[in-house]
Amino acid sequence: MNISDATFQRLEAEFNAPSVRSSTSPLLNRQWISDAEAQQRAGVNPFPPGVVAPRPVFDIKKMRELLDMNNFALRDSFYELFKNPVFFPRYNESLAEQRARTIQRWRLIAKTGVFHNTLQTFTAEGRQRYEATLESVGAMEHSMEIKMGVHYGLFGGTVSLMGDDEQCAKWTPKIENCQMLGCFAMTELGHGSNVKGIQTKAVYDIPSQTFIVNTPCEEAQKYWIGGAFQSARWTALFAQLYVKGVCHGVHPFLVRIRNEDGTTVPGVTIGDCGAKNGLNGVDNGRMWFSNVRVPHDHLLRRHSQVSRDGTFTSNFKSADERFGASLASLSGGRVSVSAGSLVQAKLALSIAIRYGLSRKAFGPPGQEETRLMDYPAYQARLIPPLATTFVMQLVLNHLKAKWQRGELGRELHVWSSGFKALISWHSLQTLQETREACGGQGYKSENRIGPMKTSHDVALTYEGDNHVLLQAVTKTVFSEFMKGVRSGGNFKGHFAYLKDAEGLRQADLSGMDARSAAFALTVMRRREAALFARLAADLQKRTATGVSSLQAFNDCAVLVEDAGRAHVELLMVELFHHTLGDLQRGGETEVADMLRLCGALHTARTVDEQVVFLRCGAVSVGEAQMMHANVGRFCETLRPHVLSLVESFGYPPHLLAPIAFDYVAHNSKSRL
Repeated sequence: MNISDATFQRLEAEFNAPSVRSSTSPLLNRQWISDAEAQQRAGVNPFPPGVVAPRPVFDIKKMRELLDMNNFALRDSFYELFKNPVFFPRYNESLAEQRARTIQRWRLIAKTGVFHNTLQTFTAEGRQRYEATLESVGAMEHSMEIKMGVHYGLFGGTVSLMGDDEQCAKWTPKIENCQMLGCFAMTELGHGSNVKGIQTKAVYDIPSQTFIVNTPCEEAQKYWIGGAFQSARWTALFAQLYVKGVCHGVHPFLVRIRNEDGTTVPGVTIGDCGAKNGLNGVDNGRMWFSNVRVPHDHLLRRHSQVSRDGTFTSNFKSADERFGASLASLSGGRVSVSAGSLVQAKLALSIAIRYGLSRKAFGPPGQEETRLMDYPAYQARLIPPLATTFVMQLVLNHLKAKWQRGELGRELHVWSSGFKALISWHSLQTLQETREACGGQGYKSENRIGPMKTSHDVALTYEGDNHVLLQAVTKTVFSEFMKGVRSGGNFKGHFAYLKDAEGLRQADLSGMDARSAAFALTVMRRREAALFARLAADLQKRTATGVSSLQAFNDCAVLVEDAGRAHVELLMVELFHHTLGDLQRGGETEVADMLRLCGALHTARTVDEQVVFLRCGAVSVGEAQMMHANVGRFCETLRPHVLSLVESFGYPPHLLAPIAFDYVAHNSKSRL
């Protein structure tokens, strides 16, 4: 028996997983999967009779490889593993049953050994393998993805990134093989997004050479800590570090919270957060600390150190730099949240678009009813989010590559914060639209979209509230804009396009190809430039009256957020068209042409949905009307290709839903 087996054998006993294994609750009718797989083996697209699947105009395999980036065989091996009945979905289980089933599933995934060397050495290959695994697991069940992401990504990632080489060599192998099960204790009852304000204290005691950890008040209790209530034995604890009476800010510590037999260590009190709207397979807990002594060498010391005699040193000159470095694991978390969000959107679109291609409603008197996907109004509901999903996936791939290379700087912070906000919002909006587009069938649990929507909702606020993240983006890049303003227009870096501000204003959109990079960049740059200029003027006006810079920024919070969104959406357009350029130069014309249509629809829909483009003068009324017309035009152009596009996501039938296939046979009386 290997270490992971021994660990999970103990956990299954604690979670009472054997009672789940022997459950007599009937499984849902899954004949639809066998039918769909049989049709695919016969070379027939699994639809109800009468549905015609058009011939793809691009290479679906190449498109999937472009989206997934790497580890294609690994992803497919997990999809095959998920045919094991342990992974079959069950609904309306108790809280205890859902948590026990998550442990069962984790055990089977851990036994594959896929996480070996993903934390010990921060290599691109290891990060790619880790992300491919979590994305595959997320397609099966979101609780499982989060449970594992907390242990390996947040807990393990903190030890790997914040621990020095000696600490990493000592602990990360045990985290990879689940000998050290952990959680990530940053959020408190009174502090979520404002991490600098957390109140948990870690005071260095020179005589004992230990850090004494305390929860000074109820607001300081650690809250929403995934895995804390039952499974975790350790935590990556974030606390205010005090040495000789001086507070040195937030620092990470490796702290034991349970013994291996599951009992809590002295001084640690743990409570259950209870049932949630979703993700009930994750045992979120609350924690209090009372004079818990943490060994001297358990301060994760890659960036800050405390000598045994109580001398504090740091690799960074300022407290702000030190604080930013201590949160590096959050950037990785935001990469994972963004990727997981797109998985949910891709699954929902795969299900809803296939349903819309086969389900019929209304039609001319005496003639066959019309398929939902042939109604322009239905196309306008599902094809724009499909196009945006392709754009965002290719943009996210740039962020993933940066994270995998270990580029932990300012740009990673901006990208991960902004992309996480916009991608998770997009995903939830897509889940809502697809749920409605499937009517009553979309409300049925076995058709997946409803449960996915409920469990994904939390992505908008964990790893940073989306509104706060966009404000953080603006705060980070605003100084770069102001340097250009103060230099008399000598803009550099991202804002270098403003050297020709007049040319940007005078550009004639009506004379450009609406599918081109120039068209999209002109629109997005006009909005960003106008909003940043307005923000600069508003801040100057307020500070001139004696208002502090902080108060002025808070007074402009709505504009700050608008500017952050404008910056991120411009970045997305730039990165997307960079990918298109690479494809074109590589001879992948058919794939590039299809994606260019997706990009054009994404741009048109973005402008059409946001009145800020008109309000700030980025487009005229006539140009706004043109954008609205482009939405319908590009939806109609993409309509024949929607099945090929969702097929390129690569999800096998058993990860989709009955309504994605022959929903009539599935609901027939013979299958009661």
